[in-house]
Amino acid sequence: MNERQRLEQIIESEGLTAKQFAEEVGIQAGTISNIVNGRNNPSLDVMQRVLNRFRTISSDWLILGVGSMYRTNGAPDTTLFDIKPIEVEQSEHQEIKAENKSEQIISAPAQSKVIDKIMIFYTDGTFEER
Repeated sequence: MNERQRLEQIIESEGLTAKQFAEEVGIQAGTISNIVNGRNNPSLDVMQRVLNRFRTISSDWLILGVGSMYRTNGAPDTTLFDIKPIEVEQSEHQEIKAENKSEQIISAPAQSKVIDKIMIFYTDGTFEER
């Protein structure tokens, strides 16, 4: 089952028309029409809007096609994509080797710290924050 079919399944399961679904999610009716008719694939923005509006839908199911359509027992999804703080325990200094070609070494002070944010800079000048 592809993303388009999963969106159609949500529309059917929620008892909505494509137009009503578009209104609920906050996208143009033409956008959902193009997706349902196979002219376009859903964008990340569309998928995020669906997940924001329908909180019981499993993100793994919607995006990856893995697991069941609805979250079990209303529990939040726990996936490999969740970003959680990592406790870093150190003796005096801990050296962390970067997993890239330059093999940079990062030296951290002798305190327990929690990673709050990671910035990734790409050679094309773009970046992302995690």
